[in-house]
Amino acid sequence: MAVAVGAAVVLAVAAGCADAASQTSAPSPSASMVEKDLHTWLHEGARKVGQDTYSTRLTMTRRDVEGASVSTRVEMTVDPARRRSDMAIHFPIQQPGHFQWIEIKTVDEESWVRFFGFGAPPEGWLPVDLPRLLGAGSSIFIGMQATDDLQELVKTSVELRLVTERAVRGVLDLRRHPHLTAELRAELPATNTMVPFDATLDAQGRLTNLTLHFDQVETGAGGWRFLYHSFGRRQPIEPPPAKDVLDPDDLDPQLLAELRDVGWL
Repeated sequence: MAVAVGAAVVLAVAAGCADAASQTSAPSPSASMVEKDLHTWLHEGARKVGQDTYSTRLTMTRRDVEGASVSTRVEMTVDPARRRSDMAIHFPIQQPGHFQWIEIKTVDEESWVRFFGFGAPPEGWLPVDLPRLLGAGSSIFIGMQATDDLQELVKTSVELRLVTERAVRGVLDLRRHPHLTAELRAELPATNTMVPFDATLDAQGRLTNLTLHFDQVETGAGGWRFLYHSFGRRQPIEPPPAKDVLDPDDLDPQLLAELRDVGWL
């Protein structure tokens, strides 16, 4: 965490202590310098997330066509050193007693997926080629690449200000995101690319909460909330038992056809 000498409150966040005498004699830092330090602090917090095993939950909430609030939830545990992850994606279903989710397990370069509530009972794990299916996006499932997207996202932060000792508020200027193509950047109105956010870091300087407020940009757009926790806690992420791994041709024909239609198989 690099912070400017003389910014008392930022020093308190970065080091947990301060020299009162030196602060009173130091000149007040400029607003731009404080924001630069907060930007570094925030980006370092995102980088630290992937330094050890961790778990995360992403909740994406929005309004549907009828105005009801619906959420998609993604939960994942990642072991960067062993290049393993276990993910579950829960989709919103409004019918009582109905559910849908996908579980994806990755060990080294191999991945398996199983489906729940898609018109058939879970029949086991299916091998899936994530790099072919997701391209560069598959890196989220393997090792140290798991937090690359998070770091790129917080790099777009502007207008930062400290709210409490470990919480910062600002705006994500998505026009600065490296994966936003020139064509798409030209099409997006400036107001739709400036997304307010809140972030919190723990005492070790790791990002634990990142909340994006899309509804402050567009009514009904909802928000995204990333929570990071259980740092360093070892989780049993192992390949599925061989007896539970299926051949695609063993699937229910309708489910097999649907999976091929959307590119999973």
